[in-house]
Amino acid sequence: MGLLSAVLAGIGQIYFINRPLPGLLITLAVAWVSPYMALVMLLATAGATLTAHWLRFDAQLQAEGVYGFNAALVGLALALFAPDNPWVPLVAVVLGCVSCLVYFLLRKLGNIPWYTLPFNLLILPWLYWSGQRLADEVPDGYQFALSAVGQVVFLPDTLPAVLICIALLMAGIGMLGWALAGGLLASLLALGLLVNPDYMNFGLTGYNGVLAAIAMFWQRLKFGWSLAAALLAGGMTAVMLKLGLPMLTMPFVLSCWLCLLAQWLAGNRCQPTPPKIRI
Repeated sequence: MGLLSAVLAGIGQIYFINRPLPGLLITLAVAWVSPYMALVMLLATAGATLTAHWLRFDAQLQAEGVYGFNAALVGLALALFAPDNPWVPLVAVVLGCVSCLVYFLLRKLGNIPWYTLPFNLLILPWLYWSGQRLADEVPDGYQFALSAVGQVVFLPDTLPAVLICIALLMAGIGMLGWALAGGLLASLLALGLLVNPDYMNFGLTGYNGVLAAIAMFWQRLKFGWSLAAALLAGGMTAVMLKLGLPMLTMPFVLSCWLCLLAQWLAGNRCQPTPPKIRI
């Protein structure tokens, strides 16, 4: 039961939610679209969680899913982008374990939020090496505010996005509000930069803004930093979409780092009591 709870918390941590029930809702959202994606995601996250347990990493961080969320994204990406192959689940477990180790080493390297950097380090080079490029056309008929929330886990469909919104709401109205606002701001900026509107409706212009906005809110910074992070993420996303290149969540990571650096340089500080988990 402890393993299952930690695995679900890890899936919830994709959206900065460290509780099992929201993680279960996100898992159900993925399973609604693709049971295979959900299975690979769970296997990768379980592999990372067990690795953290066997290596006796911080027990509290294990329970709150900190060592599992990068693995969850790795599993989703492999299930979506890798060719059909019976070895994909095994590769997902191995890379999930590696993501846990990379995250642990990064935390030792510096006391800054590393966010989804391990996921990007493991998957982006493979996408570029395999020649992955963004399609010129994407399906239409999506609601861009919801699709941006769902695209964080590669799900632009409305019902899965609604389930994820419920998971965010369970973490507080602020989390849901900033997720929607971040996706909207990033998407509108990308649209203003003449990115294909179909990308916006499919959620591709907004999902990095979703993560950036809730990251700044979660770290208890003033609301202006959430706005700035979402806009920065939207601008970086627009550039990558124009180039037709894979980006995963690097715009989110870079925009948050830039905002944290600017906040530090400006002499502003987070609230005295920081969150329990720094990701």
